[in-house]
Amino acid sequence: MCINLFSTAANDARSPVSAPIVVLEATSMTRNQGAEMQYLLVRLTDDGKVEWDKYLGNAWERQTSSVSAERVSKIQRTLDSIDKSRLHGAMGPYHVYEDTFVELRLQMAARQGQVTFSVTNPWSEPGRLSRKRMPKEVRLVVCEVDGLYAQLAGVSVDPMCKAGTSPH
Repeated sequence: MCINLFSTAANDARSPVSAPIVVLEATSMTRNQGAEMQYLLVRLTDDGKVEWDKYLGNAWERQTSSVSAERVSKIQRTLDSIDKSRLHGAMGPYHVYEDTFVELRLQMAARQGQVTFSVTNPWSEPGRLSRKRMPKEVRLVVCEVDGLYAQLAGVSVDPMCKAGTSPH
């Protein structure tokens, strides 16, 4: 007599599990007097997982946390409200920095699929004028990134992203 014992758990383990969808991702690339530094500013997935790079000692280390489904939903609603046709290629520079160049490489989920673009010199500097007006759509995405990063890293939100400031 031959008895075959098969576990249904093994079959369940092979059933496809969908990978989380990236809702919003920003990589920062900074050039300063010939040196270049690139790191993950923030990556948010639809399951609430958030990752970012933190400089510890002499190396970048990936940090992981999570945000509530409510926070993910709020960010997704903001991104869904944006006219994606206004986000394209390389945008900016919006501000003038001394001896520094910053490029944010952004990817965001949209109903039509992923939208990818970059923004040069997005962060405001107190006392300095903007080089040109930042479109509202760009500002909304940059400020979602900035707000999420500020929450995770325990830093202040950029002045242009504080409530009550006009989009530019």
